[in-house]
Amino acid sequence: MAEPTHKAERRVENGRLVYYLRPADIPFWEQHWQTHFSPDVYRWAEKGALGTLEEPLARWLPKKGRILEAGCGLGCIVLALRVRGYDAEGVEWARETVEVVRSARPDLPIRLGDVRNLDVPDGHYAGYVSLGVVEHQRDGAEPILREAWRVLAPGGIALVSVPWFNPLRRLKARLGFYRGNAEDLDFYQFALCEKELTGILASAGFQIVDVTAYGAVKGLRDEVPLVKWMLGLQYVGPRLDECIRVSLRRFPRLAQRVAHMLLVVARKPA
Repeated sequence: MAEPTHKAERRVENGRLVYYLRPADIPFWEQHWQTHFSPDVYRWAEKGALGTLEEPLARWLPKKGRILEAGCGLGCIVLALRVRGYDAEGVEWARETVEVVRSARPDLPIRLGDVRNLDVPDGHYAGYVSLGVVEHQRDGAEPILREAWRVLAPGGIALVSVPWFNPLRRLKARLGFYRGNAEDLDFYQFALCEKELTGILASAGFQIVDVTAYGAVKGLRDEVPLVKWMLGLQYVGPRLDECIRVSLRRFPRLAQRVAHMLLVVARKPA
């Protein structure tokens, strides 16, 4: 998920936490990925590193069959999966981003496409990965996830993540936070609770296999101003960041309750 360059205004609407700033359209993503591209952007992916998603991706993605990352950006996940032996490819709707990837990594099978209308036949993929994509659709995640169901083979696995309307955020909502002025701003993204995301996937035809959360440090930084301020200090910040990460590893239940992203693993019935 891309982070806005300025502070987003947030409001609770219909059980969702909605972020307002600017639309996450093609020009947004062109600018975002241009900003994040550098010669060493693939350094960890070339070693097969998947970061915080190491465990769920390695555990659930099928070893045989094609894997699609829908909304792949610069293709780091695609590259890491291919290094690990997966037959992975990516689709990205920002044309300039696809051209940058093809220039930097002509070996990566990444193409231009729309995740709501993929140019493949039914049942083409064994695995489908969508990380921080569907939340940017104002009309909801359903069209993307119905298309995911179509392109997956029976028994295929989908891993879908969105920003999480987690227990800490729901507590803040009950206390009266998130009443930002969205006037003159555009929809940017929404955060969902677990029940809503699993319900959307189930209505698209999926069976829910597993639910987990990740990004606890970002979750704390976004929601606790003191933590954000301290993490920004030149000398204290890096040490505090490491201390928080160690503490969250020791208390995984706490980490799960403050995590920024929610990841659902779902299966297309066989």
